[in-house]
Amino acid sequence: MTASEPTALTYPAGLPDSAAPLPASAVAGGARVLFAVLLGTGAMLVIGALANPKQFYHSYLFGYVLALDIALGALFWTLIHHVADAGWSVGLRRVFENMTRALLPLSVLFVPVLIGTFTGNLHSWYAFVHGPEPTEGHLKHLWHVKHAYFATPFLLARLALYFAVWLTYSALMRRWSAKQDAVGGIALTRKMQWWAPSGVALLALTSTFFAFDILMSLQYSWFSTIYGVYFWAGGIRGSLSMVVLVVLALRAAGHLRNTITMEHLHDVAKIMFGFTVFWTYIAFSQYFLIWYGNMPEETQFYLLRRNGSWYALSILLPVLYFVVPFFLLLPRAHKRSPFWLAVASAWILVMHAYDLYWQIMPVLHNDTVHLHWLDFAAPVFMLGVLIGATAWGFLKVPLIPIRDARLSETLGYENETP
Repeated sequence: MTASEPTALTYPAGLPDSAAPLPASAVAGGARVLFAVLLGTGAMLVIGALANPKQFYHSYLFGYVLALDIALGALFWTLIHHVADAGWSVGLRRVFENMTRALLPLSVLFVPVLIGTFTGNLHSWYAFVHGPEPTEGHLKHLWHVKHAYFATPFLLARLALYFAVWLTYSALMRRWSAKQDAVGGIALTRKMQWWAPSGVALLALTSTFFAFDILMSLQYSWFSTIYGVYFWAGGIRGSLSMVVLVVLALRAAGHLRNTITMEHLHDVAKIMFGFTVFWTYIAFSQYFLIWYGNMPEETQFYLLRRNGSWYALSILLPVLYFVVPFFLLLPRAHKRSPFWLAVASAWILVMHAYDLYWQIMPVLHNDTVHLHWLDFAAPVFMLGVLIGATAWGFLKVPLIPIRDARLSETLGYENETP
């Protein structure tokens, strides 16, 4: 029995495309390539860890957060679908659900980040808050505040809570969604809708504090109350771009061409456009308020990124991450073109990586940009894990929620005419 012939499911009549899970033969070639990429980049990471630990841990964190941010964005869209009781996005929901499968391997892959932190190769706050109490007034006050917050048991408990929330909600949503494929009915839909609002609230809180604990603490004396929103806005946007690329790949392979149509992708492109503006609003708000306040404990973040070629990257970031995708997605024709959607989505993902690199790497290389081969190996490895987990999902469950009560609303869905 192949993966495309499940015995526990019967498919409703009237589906415009086959919704069966992908057969293993359909992904065999891609799986071999992906395995080779993971093996090669994984070996490069091991070599890098032995040869240059500091560079390894910073590059690893960069690649890790890139994949995690996208997976958390997928969890956000899964939950928001149920909060909004949306009909048009029923078919897309399964793609988001499969992307959240990456949260399990990523929770295991977080261990090197902890090792880098507690060995002092990654977060310099560890030596500060676990060292002797300073005598200078400002540093003494900072030590007392950070010492309590970054106490090892409290930090580990927080991190365990974050992953527990993410894994629990993603697993429950996938489990109930897959169960509904077999039994149908409205009960499981109502169950997911009941749990989704608390999931959105907890996801917002946990992802915000994760950004504080792991990213903002790279400069442990700096703070920004909007930084958490900046973090998850990027992930929400990146996950949309990833979904577009996954759907276009499925359509190119002959799947779901009449189920997830350009009408659906047009709406996704409009949301991508909106979050392009939203990310810019958040980024500018942070910069403007810090510049206007002109307090040393806040301006240090941007001052560090004015050194050497970091300054050029700081100037280019809003141009490349806002202006370019803004005009790529502005025309209606581009939102309905597979080619331009693929270009815009790929561009946003690359620029999201650029943004995270700009946030993380100046802490290691203060003077100027120093590109290292680990800076490429780490994100390729982590994105490979994300893609592999997503593809695994398509082998296990139908490509769309075949017995969702609102499935009929997504079949034959059309945008309003301009």
